[in-house]
Amino acid sequence: MKTILFLIVLLPFYLFGSERNVSIDSQYEKAVKSYKAKDFKNSYEILSKIYISKLSDVKLNFYLGRSAFETGNYEVALAAFERVEMLDPANLGNKLQMARTYFMLKMYEDAELAFKEVLENPNIPQNLRTNIELYLSKVTKIQQKSFTYATVNLDWVYDSNVNYGSLDSEYNINTGTLPSTPEKSDRALQLYADLVNIYDIGDKNGFAIKNRVKLFLKDYQNLDAFDVAYIGYTPSILYKETKYLGEFVLGLDVLNLGDKEYLRTLSFTPRFEYSHTNTLRSITHVKYQKKFFAQSAQYDLNAEHYELAYSLQNILSPRSYIQGNITAIRERKHHGIRIDVDYDEFRANVVYANQFTAVYGTELFAEYRRRNYEDHSTLFGNTRADNGGTAAATINARILKTLRLHLKGTYNRVESNQDRFSYQKYTITAGLNKTF
Repeated sequence: MKTILFLIVLLPFYLFGSERNVSIDSQYEKAVKSYKAKDFKNSYEILSKIYISKLSDVKLNFYLGRSAFETGNYEVALAAFERVEMLDPANLGNKLQMARTYFMLKMYEDAELAFKEVLENPNIPQNLRTNIELYLSKVTKIQQKSFTYATVNLDWVYDSNVNYGSLDSEYNINTGTLPSTPEKSDRALQLYADLVNIYDIGDKNGFAIKNRVKLFLKDYQNLDAFDVAYIGYTPSILYKETKYLGEFVLGLDVLNLGDKEYLRTLSFTPRFEYSHTNTLRSITHVKYQKKFFAQSAQYDLNAEHYELAYSLQNILSPRSYIQGNITAIRERKHHGIRIDVDYDEFRANVVYANQFTAVYGTELFAEYRRRNYEDHSTLFGNTRADNGGTAAATINARILKTLRLHLKGTYNRVESNQDRFSYQKYTITAGLNKTF
């Protein structure tokens, strides 16, 4: 009898608790709908009342933080983002939002450190990297300095087909059959350095000046004729609004092969980015480039390069994104009668990146490309057309705060209607990435 009476007494409390949980869950659903509709005022009002009951819910705290940020409640936003940081330290999107909140709270040193931490991760897309650079330019301007950072990769590389040797041992031409160039494999040491300086030049507007220098060195163990030395300088001016980002880039490049200067280029690239939503962005650029070959025997390779590209990027989660890219390319020779200069090319590729944990991340890449040459070959009796594909996978692991280990495997294959130009190759790259 006592047991029955005890249950009767507890029943109202149990029913009240259940009703309360149902009420909280329904309010949470309403808040999420408002958040996704960008009604941040309503989502903030709801989430600020119920978050106490769901302190360990990563998504709720992130939604609360974003809603608080968008409505100007920066202290509440920071507290919410800090809870997410404790619960999910691999959440790159949260780290970025926390950095933005530090900036709005005028905690500039904390903002600079937080932005740099996101910038150090190789899994973030290039356009997000540019947006972070712009934020850092504003932070450093307030601190009366410009923002400069550098990334250095030191790699060991194995290449199964350094010289792009043909798939088959022989190929056919109109006059008969000739032996193909055999594949040559080798190992190499590879150095890549990327130095960026960006300075905010606007008071109320979003203008900034960016200078970027890239250096690439590749030293093969045996095949010295294929050693590469490259340096590129790309100054640009950027303008950013809430939904738009425009960049006008000049490019100067010098490429050496072996111990001789091989190619110089001059380019101009207007680039435009538009944010459809917080997670969906379109990116496009138009590029014009002039190629000047240094050796007199190659002057008739001089060409004009035209490029039109469009990318659609979707931020799948605060840890991951996927981006599809399509590119149309045209090259036309300056002079001469060579038949291997004028071509049209189409490329389509997709990139997927995910920061699985605070230590480990990955990037997957796949591409299809088609190249059609303009001039007919009397030697082969046709006009050359190449179909190619590339697949690559990268795994990186953080060793120290600014030091990462990466391992990458890449496979390339090209099928040409002129057998001489069909090839396949795979490369394995292992090395260290350091950010300064």
